[in-house]
Amino acid sequence: MSESINCPFCNNLIESNAAKCPFCNAVFKEPELNEIKFKEFGPFLTLEIITLGLFSTLWFFINGKAINRLAEKKKDCIKLNWLVGLLALNFGVLIIYMYHNPAFVFISTIIQCLIYIALTYRVLRIIQKYTQNTYDVALGFNPFYMVIFNVFYLVHFIDTYNDRVRQVHEYFDWKSPQGILLIVLFLIIIFMLRFYYEVYSWIF
Repeated sequence: MSESINCPFCNNLIESNAAKCPFCNAVFKEPELNEIKFKEFGPFLTLEIITLGLFSTLWFFINGKAINRLAEKKKDCIKLNWLVGLLALNFGVLIIYMYHNPAFVFISTIIQCLIYIALTYRVLRIIQKYTQNTYDVALGFNPFYMVIFNVFYLVHFIDTYNDRVRQVHEYFDWKSPQGILLIVLFLIIIFMLRFYYEVYSWIF
């Protein structure tokens, strides 16, 4: 049985190994997802623009093992690995048939977007469970942002993880700088898709 100490914030008796005070909700451990790489939103966005959207796919391969280590259950790892495998397969097929069948390219792009949404949801669920078990904090995420911005929202979620665990904020406000930035990103995505379509039509 662990010894009891006084919470430094509310002075109530708590267990000495507690990660969070059950009375005032103060978090004692620094909430971080240390092993995940490219979790800062600015560098991620820069690399995404430079690679014309390719880095979103690479991000899941780079961080696959780190995310698996966060997972509490083996079935979560299996689901994540299957989705990453599907993403790789779809991306490979897209590259092979890019110059042969415009309709197939369109369908493959839609499938890739759906896989991104599924991967984003799966990673967010793993982070939710990890946070609940480690810090005794129930994190929420906005399904609207997840579907519209998927990987962008996921990276921003991880970038602001410390604040979220400490409950500084839960969701974005459309009028906040983060909300405006996500709207701009959505417009950039639409513009890039239109640009790729025009270039493809002009070449073929």
